[in-house]
Amino acid sequence: MKKFAIIVAMVLLGAQGLSAQRTHTYVPYSRYGGGYMAGTTVDEITGDTTYVVQLSDVIAFRSIGDIKRHRRLIRNVKAVYPYALDARRYFNSLNAQLDTVSNKKERERITKSLEKEIIRRYTPVLENMTYTQGKILIRLIDRETERTSYQLLEDFRGKFSAKFWNTIAKIFRANLKQEYDPTQGEDKLIEQIIILYEAGLL
Repeated sequence: MKKFAIIVAMVLLGAQGLSAQRTHTYVPYSRYGGGYMAGTTVDEITGDTTYVVQLSDVIAFRSIGDIKRHRRLIRNVKAVYPYALDARRYFNSLNAQLDTVSNKKERERITKSLEKEIIRRYTPVLENMTYTQGKILIRLIDRETERTSYQLLEDFRGKFSAKFWNTIAKIFRANLKQEYDPTQGEDKLIEQIIILYEAGLL
């Protein structure tokens, strides 16, 4: 409750700097929407100032077990989110390089070179990830690149490779075709966690 009060206070302080006369500024939390409306309204007769703050959804827990599960989710998201951001950077970098090259062999050389770098750098990291963290990372890669892990494999390694690795993933009850949906289920909670994490509140 104390943390919630601090967040509200911060929002109110931020609203003080906004101009008067029914000025409202929408601050989006992410590309998927959400956020708060902050502004001030000044009464033209009395001169009183009213602060307008519309907060995002608040998570309610029904039991101690729910709280513990949410804390584990926070830990797992914080553990894998930086690697999803790395995936976006690699994806954008690769696309930028391939856009300048038309020669098929040169494109393959660039792709394989980046693949070797990713394998060298991230194999030790991925080996130490838990099963749950791996499933979250698959969805977050889709969040950051707007391409599922299956689609990325298909784009850069071909359909056979994509199908092969998805078959392996299914053995571990994972699915490389899984998409990220911030409006439903656990993904909605993950989106809220990322919002708070990026704001420095987690």
